[in-house]
Amino acid sequence: MSLDRKAIGDDFKKDIAALCATHGVSGFEDETIGLIKNMIRDHVDEMDVDVMKNLIAFKKGNGKAKVMIVAHTDEIGLIVKRIDSKGFLWFEVLGGVRAQALFGKHVVVKTALGKLDGLVNYVKPGRPDFMEQIPDLQDFFIDVGAKSREEAEEMGVEVGNPISIDYPVHFLGKDGSRVAGKALDNRACVFQLVEVLKLLKNEQNKPDIYAVFSSQEEVGCRGAKTAAYNLKPDIAISLDIAIANDLSDVADRKIITALDKGPVIKIMDRSKTSSVGVISTPSVVDGMKKVAREAGIPYQLEVYTAGTTDSATVHLEKGGIASGAILLPTRYVHSYELASVHDLVAGIELLYFYIKALS
Repeated sequence: MSLDRKAIGDDFKKDIAALCATHGVSGFEDETIGLIKNMIRDHVDEMDVDVMKNLIAFKKGNGKAKVMIVAHTDEIGLIVKRIDSKGFLWFEVLGGVRAQALFGKHVVVKTALGKLDGLVNYVKPGRPDFMEQIPDLQDFFIDVGAKSREEAEEMGVEVGNPISIDYPVHFLGKDGSRVAGKALDNRACVFQLVEVLKLLKNEQNKPDIYAVFSSQEEVGCRGAKTAAYNLKPDIAISLDIAIANDLSDVADRKIITALDKGPVIKIMDRSKTSSVGVISTPSVVDGMKKVAREAGIPYQLEVYTAGTTDSATVHLEKGGIASGAILLPTRYVHSYELASVHDLVAGIELLYFYIKALS
């Protein structure tokens, strides 16, 4: 029992660069949504964008259950908060941006006049490896080539412009089976959801499917919360990434997940700074494990206490929603991210067969 893994992998290699290239920082996901609409319009019965910028696609099933599958569209990024007299841009962060990931980075500023390239630098330029400590985020700025505030404004820059941190997509390894790029969190999982919608197109015996391409996950899982409130599903599955820290000098006891060992079934998580998190519904976890064993899909289990997914807010809606998550192991999260195409394809298989089992 398996799908055409090579065909799915080829689809991914064809589509992922365009998905990652879209400018979709939290709260400004319109460009990403536009591309996804074009990818799914022939594979769903209805789709709509709500006030939170969730793209919600409906696929009619047998009516016996409502299943909500969530993959967030937003990426971490920056937002302009000030333009100084010399034309430099100062910013705040949207989501989990870390200072160590900003030195010398190429960014794209989205304005009403179009997109501007820029470079991030630090108020004391020099080599980061000679610094005794990492600077504060407030000491970084963006250079878009403007010579003054007036020139920056003529170029379209204003307070509130969203800024994407740019990393091109590359395929690595002898067989090209590892992918690197920006916003694999969560565009790789967006691809997974799109692909499952295609696979389910002609399936007659399936539950009603609500595919939610959610907004603002990186700033507090906001879009998925309102979508779950409105849809009132029986089961909700989040698709997101998991930290893969299978690196040199990381002790076995500290490994969270690893590449090429299969998708991750979430057991529990919790935000590092609050009690927000989820304990996945045991029946959902058991169902996923059963399907994986029957289909010969390798899988990993995750207990993680330094971050969360859309499930954290979704499971509390409607008096409680049975919830779980299928995750893609990813290295270097929120910087130049890297994942395994094999894990991604296996995650698609796991989700597809789990939905079939719900029928």
